[in-house]
Amino acid sequence: MKTAICAMTLLAAIGTGAAAAHAASHDLATFIKEQDLDGDGKVSKDEFQRGRDAEFARMDRNRDGVLSHDEYVGDYSERLERELAQRPESERAEERTRQMRQADVRFGVLDSDKSGGITQAEFAATGWGMFLRHDTNHDGFVSAQDVPAKDDA
Repeated sequence: MKTAICAMTLLAAIGTGAAAAHAASHDLATFIKEQDLDGDGKVSKDEFQRGRDAEFARMDRNRDGVLSHDEYVGDYSERLERELAQRPESERAEERTRQMRQADVRFGVLDSDKSGGITQAEFAATGWGMFLRHDTNHDGFVSAQDVPAKDDA
């Protein structure tokens, strides 16, 4: 758990850039939008687990149960390029460089045992950390009820 908290803290520190959302978004509204598979406005633990499992399987292109650097960063790069296509050309190069540098850092954080790959357990650890961070009322769901009051933000 301590490793997951450290990883979560580092990921928060390096930012929540354009396509980083799929790494279990730091922003509550984005988290719900991306993880709410049944459209009921909240994310259950089971729903979150199904989504994370599907995301890991999608990224694990060679189906070996481990995300290589190329798989993780390549998937991120593809999503980033789709988003950057919506921006003016003048903004793309700098943002691409910044985001890809962050993707490399995130890979290193997620690969907590420094094996050169991200296992499903390593991938899940940071995701669950983010789920727990958002479930502020500890009811087992992430929903708009978990949004802190503006005075508390």
